[in-house]
Amino acid sequence: MHDVIRDTALWIAGESENGRFFVKSGAQLKEQPKAKKWEEVTRMSLMVNQIENLTEILECPNLQTLFLGTNDLKVIINDFFNFMPMLRVLDLSRNENLEELPVGIAKLVSLEHLNLSFTKIRKLPVELKALEKLKYLNLECTVDLEMIPQQLISSISKLQVLKMEGCGYGCLLVLEEIEHLNYLNVLTLSFRSASELEKASRFNKFFSCAIEHVGLLDFRDSRSLNIMALAKLQHLCTLSLWSCMDLEEVKIERNIIEGAGCFHSLRYVALTGCNHLRDVSWVTFAPHLEELWIYGCNGLEEIISEEKLGEVAELKGNLNLFSKLDYLLLDGLPKLKTIYHHALPFPQLKKVHITGCPMLKKLPLNSNSAKGQRLIIEGQERWWKGVEWEDEFTRIAFLPTFKPLISEEMLDTN
Repeated sequence: MHDVIRDTALWIAGESENGRFFVKSGAQLKEQPKAKKWEEVTRMSLMVNQIENLTEILECPNLQTLFLGTNDLKVIINDFFNFMPMLRVLDLSRNENLEELPVGIAKLVSLEHLNLSFTKIRKLPVELKALEKLKYLNLECTVDLEMIPQQLISSISKLQVLKMEGCGYGCLLVLEEIEHLNYLNVLTLSFRSASELEKASRFNKFFSCAIEHVGLLDFRDSRSLNIMALAKLQHLCTLSLWSCMDLEEVKIERNIIEGAGCFHSLRYVALTGCNHLRDVSWVTFAPHLEELWIYGCNGLEEIISEEKLGEVAELKGNLNLFSKLDYLLLDGLPKLKTIYHHALPFPQLKKVHITGCPMLKKLPLNSNSAKGQRLIIEGQERWWKGVEWEDEFTRIAFLPTFKPLISEEMLDTN
């Protein structure tokens, strides 16, 4: 939000709420702020500061929202939440030194929304069972989280949203507990092996729940991965593959391809550090894909294999490749030679970013590609000069689209 708009919004809120908003976001605070009338405050934001310790008890009987994200929190005393009976939203996200929650969090009997993402929390206190009204729990990227007490998740009966992508705690144990959460409708998860993914697909909640984001992390047990279970998830929006070092091939079973299709909701795909993958042809099964990010996959030789695409085309007919693609990022792919062997229309493409792909000499573009669209192609000038165009008309057509990045030579001299 622009600073002027934000300040205006806060001024209006302050006028209408008679000082009930207490906002000190980005104020470079290192300690808890002071206020004369905490009992009148209904909304408080202390985001983006350097506060390390919360050691003074605040009596805020009317406080409903407390934003403490992006601080340097290390310690929250047990009694800190004792006098906040109306608090409904608590955001502690991105406190990367916070390792423990106070047991006094059980006092937040009205809490509905709890965000612990990107913290160093090691375990969840059993006292969270007291939060009977909790509807939203975000544990994404809590990589150090190793322990969740048995039946804690299942005891939060009103839970509607549970986010655990990038969480250190095993997702299979969670899936066992959420089977009986009748209101759960949004779930994000990570899997660390092909066998874990296969076992997860046996749970009813895996398919009945609206799983929006899935991460496949550090696979070491399989060279080939069948993602049939993921392909059938009706609400899957984001799929990430991180450091699946042994993975060589991703497959989808023929009966899924021939049937009603798959990946109907998939919009974003990211691959990082999958060094043995040769191609990512499976993304052609995502008809509504909008963004494709591929980083540091040292063995990747092509994005779409013409041979594999031919097999799919026989089953599915017209594929409309990348018809919804808006953004393509290719970075650190030393063996990448081709995106696709033929030119594609790319009717929605807005931006292409290519760095660290020295062998990529030809782009799947012709004079009709991205016609009428304001396309930007980012890359290093040395690479751009080596691109081989289909014809002179295509080269001239795309010349204005190029936006040079800082060259390697300039980086060396600096």
